[in-house]
Amino acid sequence: MSDAELQLLPVETSKSGVINVYVQGNLEDKQGKTVILTVHDVGTNHKAFVRFVNHPAMAEVKQRAVFLHVCVPGQEDNAPDYIHDFPSLAQLGEDLVCVLDKVDVKTCIAFGEGAGANIVCRFAMAFPNRIMGICLVHCTSTTAGIIEYCKDKLINLRLESGMMTASAWDYLAFHKFGSADKKDKQQFIEELKGLLNPKNLSKYLFSFSKRTDLSTIIGSKLDNMDALLVTGAKASHLHTVYTTHKSMNKKKTTLLVVDNVGDVMAEAPDNLARSLILLCKGCGVLSGVSIPGMERQRTLSSSMEEADRPRRLSNAQPPTAPLNQ
Repeated sequence: MSDAELQLLPVETSKSGVINVYVQGNLEDKQGKTVILTVHDVGTNHKAFVRFVNHPAMAEVKQRAVFLHVCVPGQEDNAPDYIHDFPSLAQLGEDLVCVLDKVDVKTCIAFGEGAGANIVCRFAMAFPNRIMGICLVHCTSTTAGIIEYCKDKLINLRLESGMMTASAWDYLAFHKFGSADKKDKQQFIEELKGLLNPKNLSKYLFSFSKRTDLSTIIGSKLDNMDALLVTGAKASHLHTVYTTHKSMNKKKTTLLVVDNVGDVMAEAPDNLARSLILLCKGCGVLSGVSIPGMERQRTLSSSMEEADRPRRLSNAQPPTAPLNQ
């Protein structure tokens, strides 16, 4: 799906200027449908979520939901230089309520990845009554992850002046793939350079690097909210996802760790789709949507029961021919 097939909705906010929202689905037909608001990671844009929603595992959800894909300022493909003061993650999070107000939506499922997940957390803490549940992919509530990796490199990024150094590009590759052995990391960097405005990208990365710590307050602020935390076992911020999980209400929070994966949305969309649907069902929405893979499991289970039934009767009357199993 190209941007031409999405509805562009510019939203004026109080702290973050104009935020472009790309609507996937029919807003005029939103009654009775679930609204899912998404916020993308640094080093990508709204198209990452569009690709995920278009995955076959999300087909039923796509039919019964309207997606509001938030594009962080200046992160669109081939965007002009962003000349305004770039908002902090906190300002972006607080301004997401303007998106819901613009489309006259009371509550939504909020879904973020990486830096976008941090923004979603801040939105949820500021306006918990506007969110039914949150799905946080590769979310970090601490400041330690980027500092531990970059250390002295972070000082030399010079992101304040809009400069993307080799260290910054390397960090983005690490941020996306983690410890996974990806031979196409350089290709990823080259594609990134060809699509996103480096000056604008540096501003989002700098904002992410200056994020404040949430780990001491996230538990109390989101104590009654259904939450799904998702990470790949090889993701760059795996340890900080665990830290986030420790801070949250275990009765309301589910943690999904996908083995042998660094980028969950791209490498394990089926796992993510199943968990997202379960979260939504727990929040009382998308109740009629089937869970991908579960129908096959039930079919296999029924087949095994049928195959096993003669065995249960074998004491009374052994079968006259070998069973086909």
